[in-house]
Amino acid sequence: MKFTDGVKHKGKPFEIPDAPRSGLPQFFVEMGYKVGAEIGVYKGEFTEKFCKAGLTMYAIDPWAAYKGAGRTQQDQARQDFLYGHTQRLFAPYKDVAIIRKTSMDASKEFKVKSLDFVYIDGDHRFPSIANDIYAWYSKVKKGGAIAGHDYFCTSPGASNVICEVKPVVDAFVEAMGIENFYSFGRMIQSETRTKDDKYLSWMILK
Repeated sequence: MKFTDGVKHKGKPFEIPDAPRSGLPQFFVEMGYKVGAEIGVYKGEFTEKFCKAGLTMYAIDPWAAYKGAGRTQQDQARQDFLYGHTQRLFAPYKDVAIIRKTSMDASKEFKVKSLDFVYIDGDHRFPSIANDIYAWYSKVKKGGAIAGHDYFCTSPGASNVICEVKPVVDAFVEAMGIENFYSFGRMIQSETRTKDDKYLSWMILK
């Protein structure tokens, strides 16, 4: 199902079938969006997809090691390497700005309702994802989108990679009375599934 067809439905969330994460940039173009931000850039691969679609992007990431990330991301030397790699990757694009700051510090630089969309894929621990959604939701215009990766929750005893996205997003949707809430990335009819769609993604339309 196309994103444009899926968002006509209501749900808590409505799962859009056969809508890969890689299709999100084109959907945003079809929605008339122009400017967005990605929170949590890593190597810049997904941010680049937005750039290739012709969207102006703010790539926000502190590139700082923290407990709860994957093992390689807990090494600061690795984070510094990824930052350099991202700079080189984005060099050909004029409409992308790299902001090496924490999500909360970077959010202070953006006015309310100044962005068409925000994509969140940073620190997946409960306090961080809660702060990210709350802070960046106000930066998105009416009719815009706030979305993110990894719509699931690891077990309470997890000690390596920690992901608590799903319960936080669900609670935000419930508290705000949001109806336009979607999940996507489950490939049913397709024979191929990329690593991007190993876990569902989520999206709220304002």
